Amino acid sequence: MSAAPAPDAPHPTILATLREMSGTVRILVLGNLISNLAAFLNAFLVLFLKHEGFSAWESGVVLTALMIGRISGSAAGGAAADRFGYRVTIVGAMASTAVLTAALVHVPNMWVGAVVAAGAGLTAQAYRPAAMAWVVELTPKDRHVMVFSVLRLTFNVGTTVGPLGAALLLTFASYGALFYVDAATSLLYCVIAYTALRSDREPDARKGADGGERAGYRQVLVDRRFMLVVGGLFLTALAYIQSSAALPLFVTGSGHTDKIYATLLSVNGLIVIAFEVLLSKWLQRLPIGVPMALGMAMLGVGQLVYTGPTPVAMLVLATAVWTFGEVIAAPSMMAYPGLVAPAALRGRYIAAATVPQHVGYAIGPMIGIAAWHAWGSGVWVLTGAFALAAAVCTAAGAGLARRPSADPEPALEPAAD
Repeated sequence: MSAAPAPDAPHPTILATLREMSGTVRILVLGNLISNLAAFLNAFLVLFLKHEGFSAWESGVVLTALMIGRISGSAAGGAAADRFGYRVTIVGAMASTAVLTAALVHVPNMWVGAVVAAGAGLTAQAYRPAAMAWVVELTPKDRHVMVFSVLRLTFNVGTTVGPLGAALLLTFASYGALFYVDAATSLLYCVIAYTALRSDREPDARKGADGGERAGYRQVLVDRRFMLVVGGLFLTALAYIQSSAALPLFVTGSGHTDKIYATLLSVNGLIVIAFEVLLSKWLQRLPIGVPMALGMAMLGVGQLVYTGPTPVAMLVLATAVWTFGEVIAAPSMMAYPGLVAPAALRGRYIAAATVPQHVGYAIGPMIGIAAWHAWGSGVWVLTGAFALAAAVCTAAGAGLARRPSADPEPALEPAAD
């Protein structure tokens, strides 16, 4: 194990971080890209079911089951990661996802579809706490933010390129082929994880941080500072999801076309892909609470700008402001739970931060759409206040100085394990 870097030590560059990334982390990054390139279930499940003769209501029930499974999957995956180990959890989750995703093509009725979809949603999310915890285990603390920004980049690239692949499959094949390809990518990740992830440096999963029997999620919930940050993550999710819920209603309701809304989404995507990894070089030098709180505050300010005049230039400006908030906050938000968690509870800490975000993404559209119908542009006062409150919670919980950790600093590993 290496000592923590000295305060005046030079911070690693992007190229140095990529070059010195351990082989295990490289594989986890690759797996994250693979799993997101063909993550078609969310976007195409309802259309597939309608194509197969299911009613709109039946399709909605199956989709709801998928979403419930995804929310619960993080909690189950966090517990499995701590108890059974990271590699076992990743392999098991990806193998199960492959089987269940392929099985969705053959469901005979709504109830079977709901059960299979819930299982597919659960297993598709269950690998993430293990993968993120393993990245934390093998990455020096002064590189967490940059490495997680690389993980975010693979997610964004996957979700950008994936729909193009889906369009090709639907043009030249069928919905069945779409889900079979989705299943195949999960199976590919499973095989890669099983064959290549060997140097499994994991904490003792049977003991708690105090050396006694683990208290499970109960021990996470009594960490008040951490739970303040979790509250901030939930509020951030409520505000952020409005880019897909209230924003299209607001743009078209302000007299603009759907093309303007698509332009705003493009502005968001381009800024994230172009700047997130680059900015992480400087953001990783800050106490981790600073970029989280600053980014959340910028999200709130950007949404409040929507309450003013609505020419296209102002809409683009507001979108750019909250998008840079996303760029600044998101990698640190991903890194924070693993950074502050006791080693034996790292999977649970990551899951405890993830589940409220999924809940926020699930209920946020209902809140935003209801607020839009009730108050029009006043929706941005509400959601902007959510984001600003999130910044306050995060600053109070994480602090504006790096929270100390008792865990030793991992040594840099060779690029190949």
